Amino acid sequence: MKKLILSALFILLIAVQNLSAQDSTGNSKSFGIPTSKYGIGFGNSYEFTGIRFNFADEKTKCINGINITLWLKMFKNMESEVNGISLGIIPAGGSMQPVNIGVLGLGARHNLYGLNLGGGGIVSGGNIAGISISSLLVMADGRESNLSGLVVSGIGVVGEKSINGIAFSGIVLGSEGYINGLAASSLYIQCDNTFRGIGATAGYLDAGIFYGIAAAGYSSTSQMTGLSIALFNSTQELHGVQVGILNHAENNSSWTKWLPFINMNFASDRKEPNSYEFFEPVQ
Repeated sequence: MKKLILSALFILLIAVQNLSAQDSTGNSKSFGIPTSKYGIGFGNSYEFTGIRFNFADEKTKCINGINITLWLKMFKNMESEVNGISLGIIPAGGSMQPVNIGVLGLGARHNLYGLNLGGGGIVSGGNIAGISISSLLVMADGRESNLSGLVVSGIGVVGEKSINGIAFSGIVLGSEGYINGLAASSLYIQCDNTFRGIGATAGYLDAGIFYGIAAAGYSSTSQMTGLSIALFNSTQELHGVQVGILNHAENNSSWTKWLPFINMNFASDRKEPNSYEFFEPVQ
């Protein structure tokens, strides 16, 4: 018992010394064992390596190891970098990788890489790559943001510049740029530029240029190259086959623009898109 008390006093002494030295180390209101820079840390340390516990991160710079936070200070921790495991109610920062788990959600100003699990939403102003699963929303919403890997969301999936890989959404899925891979949603899929792969929805599929296989209630494209299966198919330029109750291909001859059950065009005058985008690898 005496040794246990002495050990506890020794640990407390180290903690007090580290706390009193916080201004010189630049580590805010925090202390750590054995030092304020590494080991086991408590409080809002700006830089730490090891296991760190904090109520809410603010102006954090770099954490390497396991970072456990209880709450979010909105817009006060937007440039931090966490390399390791981020756990909490709503872990948020600049960039986080490779394991990020939030009870209510995850947020990053720049990038989220690795395994991302959010009870509510997963949102990044930069790229999201890896395995991302959320009950509500997964969104990479910056102008140059790519969403890549395996993505599963209960309501919505959004990749502003591109979606690459396999993406499943309970209601809506979309990109203002490009979709490359397999994309499925119950009600709505939108791709403003080029879709390459397989798109499936019971509702409305709306794409600019589509290469691959589309299955939808209503399929609408500017250019369709491949196979489109829907109750109603409509495209300005068909290079392939449409199967559905009613099929419209504007580039067909006048009597074959609208046909029931099946329509096709195998002419070689297809217009190639100027460019298409894939996810930019992590540097």
